[in-house]
This record gives sequence, structure tokens and C-alpha cells, in this order.
Amino acid sequence: MSVAKEKAEKFVALCREYGWEWEIRGSSILTIYKRLGHDETSATPREAFVKADMEYFSLLACVPMTKPGSIWGTDGGGMGAMAAMNSGVFKMNKSGCSARVLNAIRKVR
Repeated sequence: MSVAKEKAEKFVALCREYGWEWEIRGSSILTIYKRLGHDETSATPREAFVKADMEYFSLLACVPMTKPGSIWGTDGGGMGAMAAMNSGVFKMNKSGCSARVLNAIRKVR
């Protein structure tokens, strides 16, 4: 099994385990998102936000960057948190992602 396929399978498995969804845009941008409604482990949307804020990096870390890029979104580091609480969706993006791993993720679905 290729390294790209292993990383893709790990990413998809973690997303499914933690209840995240994902989109791949273009050749190098990965977007992950999670709805902040009530679930079995979070009593309030705020608790769901805190949980998502703790989970997202482990998902994005599965997909290496092979060219310059960045990570941005609605994490707790700034105004994005307010946007997430207002919209009910926690969303993070990563650019510069490995095209091989992203292609492998497309195939795992």
C-alpha cells in the first residue's frame, strides 16, 4: 500500500470516527467541517465547538503539505469562533496539501 493511500485511509477513518465531513477544492485545498448541534457527547453547541476545536488539527495533520500553504478557519484563535457559533458549523481549511494524498482521499470515499 502506498504512503498516500495509508494517510488517506487514516484521515477518512478519523473523520468518520469524530463525525467530520470534508471537501477537496482544486488540487491542493482540503476543507473539513462539523455541525455544532447537540450530539451524544456535547450538551450544548458551545461544548461541541470546544470539542471540534480540539479535534480538527489531528485530522489536518494526516494530510501533509508539499508546497507553501496555510491553515485557516473558525477555530478558537480569533473571530472565527464567533462565526462558527453563529452559523453552527466549525470549518477549517488547509492549502498546499499533497495532491497524491488528496487524490487518494477522493478514492477512499
